[in-house]
Amino acid sequence: MSLAHVYAGIASLCKLIFQTLTTTVVSVVVLLATIAIYRLVFHPLASIPGPRFAAISSIWHAYHARNGRMAHLGRTLHRQYGPIVRVGPNEVWFDTKQAFQAIYSTGSGFEKSDFYLATALSKPQLNWQMDPHFPDALDLLSERDVQRYRLQRRLIGPVYQTSNLMQYEAAIDSVLERSIAKLKDLKGAEVELNEWMHIIAVECLSAMVLSWSPGMLKNGTDWGSGPHAYHSWRRKSVFGLFPAMAKLEFWHKTAGRLFSTAWGVNFKTPKNFRPFFPVCYQAFSLTHRDDLMLFQEVGKKISRRVKAATRPIPPKDDRKDLIADLIQLHKSKPSFTDTYLRRMAMTNFGAGHETMASTLTSIIAMVGSREDVRDKVTNEVLEAATPTEYSTATRLPLLQALVKETKRLYPVISMSLPRKVPRGGLHLHDVFFPPGTTVGCNPVALHRNVEVFGSDSSEFRMDRWIDADPETARNMERFSLSWGGGSRTCPGRHLAELVVFKVVPALVKEFEIEASIPPEDDIPSYFLSMLTGVKARFIERLPA
Repeated sequence: MSLAHVYAGIASLCKLIFQTLTTTVVSVVVLLATIAIYRLVFHPLASIPGPRFAAISSIWHAYHARNGRMAHLGRTLHRQYGPIVRVGPNEVWFDTKQAFQAIYSTGSGFEKSDFYLATALSKPQLNWQMDPHFPDALDLLSERDVQRYRLQRRLIGPVYQTSNLMQYEAAIDSVLERSIAKLKDLKGAEVELNEWMHIIAVECLSAMVLSWSPGMLKNGTDWGSGPHAYHSWRRKSVFGLFPAMAKLEFWHKTAGRLFSTAWGVNFKTPKNFRPFFPVCYQAFSLTHRDDLMLFQEVGKKISRRVKAATRPIPPKDDRKDLIADLIQLHKSKPSFTDTYLRRMAMTNFGAGHETMASTLTSIIAMVGSREDVRDKVTNEVLEAATPTEYSTATRLPLLQALVKETKRLYPVISMSLPRKVPRGGLHLHDVFFPPGTTVGCNPVALHRNVEVFGSDSSEFRMDRWIDADPETARNMERFSLSWGGGSRTCPGRHLAELVVFKVVPALVKEFEIEASIPPEDDIPSYFLSMLTGVKARFIERLPA
């Protein structure tokens, strides 16, 4: 074969490759353009206002989630586009009373959307259609089977009622005594408010759940576990908007790592990071080994640094804690299985430490940064005979108003609580939403609804709760997503309220609090939302 024939063959091959690539690229462009045109013009949601790129792809939504702008969208999208906003090819946000009632009312038939796949604690089985089937393992946040969820809630309900939780008030008092002493030792030095509220939240939970301390107060640090947990929500928020990727990660972790890298949502372990979850497992295993051998010896693998940070775990005695209650529940009701017990033991921390720290941070930030709030609440607390007793604190009207108004304007969730439209579709606001459409209300937006909260709904004003007539007050309470929506309200609400209504008056009673909050748009917010970057000073209150 001559050299000319070789060159001709190579040229023909290159031409074929170029034609194939050109055809492929053109085909992909045409396909993408067709999808875009369909979603913009012919899709059932095409008439819903919203950012045009959001209608084409979930990339728009995920971009803002990645950049921590979910609270910003909650404050601005409905102001720009109205009460119904399309935020994805198949997702719509509402900020109306009618939508809240239709979507979140008990018995509405709206199940959690596929967004929650990204929050699942258990690895599911996948069939050839990549349809996940999760084990019955009591995963309260991501559980989408309504019947299973209702059974789980009924089982644990009595344990988490206020009447039962009140027996742990003394455990919180002990934590507060040590917390106040530690803060006084700081002599008014500036601290990261979020870290200290996280320390106090974790210590309170540890005392109530395990009669134990992880050593955060003793060492005056949470070892970066707070920021580490918060940044993990950045990743979950992006993955939740691409359920197919969440399923692929269930199939193989490499897919998840590649997707995380592409989106830049991997998070570095903070300097001096020390996880407290493994220590909690160890504490449960050692403290209750005579009751039930449920945990493997996880503690053997805990680093020396973590072990050094923990208080010695005492042998089992006759003290009471939440784990003892859950073990007793397991013994008396076999339907509360070993798996349920293991999962619930850690859910107290996994579902509680971030949300409780977020709530405490926001409340103390309002006290420390607003002179009128500080003066009113301080006077009420100092005039009360026993302000740090839960039964007293919950009857202080200004303190109650502070907590409600803070949770209204600074909810712990700043993305929509997404639900899936059931069979039969949804008729709402003269629009039909077909089955399978993802719908929901963003708490940041709903809590600014002027019909419910007044024309000044974007302002922080405690008096709206004090001055409201009974009907208005009930409406403000009713149309709130502070604790979740409808039958999926937070199962740990009473536990969180017990801590909040003891910690806040205790700190106000002992300290003059000063705080500076960064501009709202400088504070990142994902599905979970926290006031980060708040600097605070706890100045010991002088005797009157």
